[in-house]
Amino acid sequence: MSQHTHQAAAAPSTKARPALKVCGDCNLCCKVYDIDDLGKKAGDLCHHTGHIKGCGVWGLHPKTCQDFKCLWLKHEDLNALWRPDIAGFVLRLDPNGTTLNIDVDHARAHAWRAEPYYSQIKLWSENFPSKGLVLIHAKDGLWVVTPTEDLNIPNPKRGDTLETGMEDSLFGPRPFVRVIPQKKTPARRRA
Repeated sequence: MSQHTHQAAAAPSTKARPALKVCGDCNLCCKVYDIDDLGKKAGDLCHHTGHIKGCGVWGLHPKTCQDFKCLWLKHEDLNALWRPDIAGFVLRLDPNGTTLNIDVDHARAHAWRAEPYYSQIKLWSENFPSKGLVLIHAKDGLWVVTPTEDLNIPNPKRGDTLETGMEDSLFGPRPFVRVIPQKKTPARRRA
């Protein structure tokens, strides 16, 4: 005769975890980023989305696309207003987690300045100075958001470095941003 023992199942939690977020009809990330593997430039909707919402080559899409998850998908505390297709921009952190990047739909270039977004972005900028930056990637250039000012860099180039900080002015300390161009390696001469 064999005996079986069963452990009683734990009582279900009184607070049910919300369902995971899904992209659904949102495909703004398919528009706002350069995707080198597809020859797609930022601002152009990926040709694989066609007239449908979502990816037409899902499962075969580039690894860059497969690996990407916007902050709206990752964070429960960002409600439906922050879904990229509603907000008009995509939120992401750089790999080090030190820079909050806000990539704006070219067709809605000032979406990040609308409420309730702008007030929250300003609050985030108060938390990032010790760790990093809040950057807005928009059609009119790159914006560095600080608690007191929004600083515009009209045409930064890929690979340039940003230097930020505070400097003295006639009106007291104020934020600054400078672009340090990427050093070009000299072309090798053929003998």
